[in-house]
Amino acid sequence: MAVTACSGNDGGEDSGTVSGDLTLSISKTVIEANGTDAVTVAVMKGETDITSQSKVYMEDPSGNTSSFKETSFSTTTEGDYVFYAYYEGVKTENITVRAFKNIPSLPADSKPEQNTGFAKRVLAVQHTGTWCQNCPYMKRGIDAYLKANPDNCAVFVASHNGDTMAGEASNTINSYLTVSSYPSLSVDLNTSNMIQGALSDADKQAEQIASRVNEVAASGCKTAISVASENAGSSVVVNVKVKSANVENCRVAVWLLEDGIVAAQTGGSSTEVHNNVLLTSSSTVAYGDRIQLDADGAGQNVYRMDVSGAHDLSNCRLVVFTTVPNASGRFVVDNVVTCPLDGQTAFEYE
Repeated sequence: MAVTACSGNDGGEDSGTVSGDLTLSISKTVIEANGTDAVTVAVMKGETDITSQSKVYMEDPSGNTSSFKETSFSTTTEGDYVFYAYYEGVKTENITVRAFKNIPSLPADSKPEQNTGFAKRVLAVQHTGTWCQNCPYMKRGIDAYLKANPDNCAVFVASHNGDTMAGEASNTINSYLTVSSYPSLSVDLNTSNMIQGALSDADKQAEQIASRVNEVAASGCKTAISVASENAGSSVVVNVKVKSANVENCRVAVWLLEDGIVAAQTGGSSTEVHNNVLLTSSSTVAYGDRIQLDADGAGQNVYRMDVSGAHDLSNCRLVVFTTVPNASGRFVVDNVVTCPLDGQTAFEYE
C-alpha cells in the first residue's frame, strides 16, 4: 500500500536529486496485536527507497506522536496507529494501521486465482417507522416476495425513522437517500432504484420488488466479499476481505441487524414483530469506509463493533457490503453478503 505526498513544512526544500512521487509504503493496514504479526514501513521517491533520509512519525492509539526509526512495526496493544513521513519539506499522506487481538480466520477461497465472475446479491433497504400507517403494506409485500422467491438474491434491511428502533445508522441511510416518503424501498443505495409508497395488494407489491431486484442484479458486480466474525459479548470482531477486478475506489460497511423486536405498529398490531432491523454500522457514512486494494485487487479491513444495544444477540446477524462510485460519482452498492455473529461467509462465484 502506498499513498502520494502533499506539501508540508518539516525539513528543507526538495533538492530534486531523486525523482518521482513521494510515497509512504506500508505492507498491510491490519495486523494481529500479538507482538509478531508485523508490517514493513518504507518511504519511497519514485522507485528509490529513501527511508534512511526521511523522518517517519507514528501516532499511537493514545494520541501520542513519536519518531519511528524502524522498518517494521508490530504491537501487543489494540488500536489505530497512524504513520506519516517527511522528506525534504514534503509530507506524505497518513496511513492507518489497525491492530486487533484474536482476528477471526477467513474461510478458504474456492477459487483463489479468480477475480471475476462473482455472485451478485442486492441490498434492499426498507425505509419504515412504527408511526407509518401504510408501512405494513411494504412489509407484507416483502414477505410475499420471499415466499414466492425462496432462492432470491436480495438482502433485506429495515431502516427505521422516528421510532425507538431508529438510530444514527438508520438516520444516516435515510438522509443519504433523501427519503421523504414512507414506506419506501431502496435497492443498492441508489436513488434511481427507489420504490416510493406501497401497494395494498401484497402479491402485486412482491412483483414490483422482484422486478426492481432482478433488474439491478442483472447488472452484475465487480467485487466479492469474504467475512469471518467472532462474538466477544458486548462487541464483535469482523474480518472482511474483498477481491475485485478493475476497481480503484471501493468502500466497505458492516451493519448489525436484529430480528424479532416487538413494538406496536400503526396500521398493524400492538405486538408487531419487526425483523431485519438496522441497529448500528461500522461507518459514520452511509456508503462505508475506504478499503485499500492491492495490485491484485484484494484488500482487508477488520472492525470491532459494539453490540451492547441489541435486545437478543441470538437474533442478530451481520450484513457486509461494498460500494463503488457510479457514473455520477455517487457511491452505490456493488455487492452484499450476510454473516452470523459467530461464523464465516466465503467468496461466492457464479
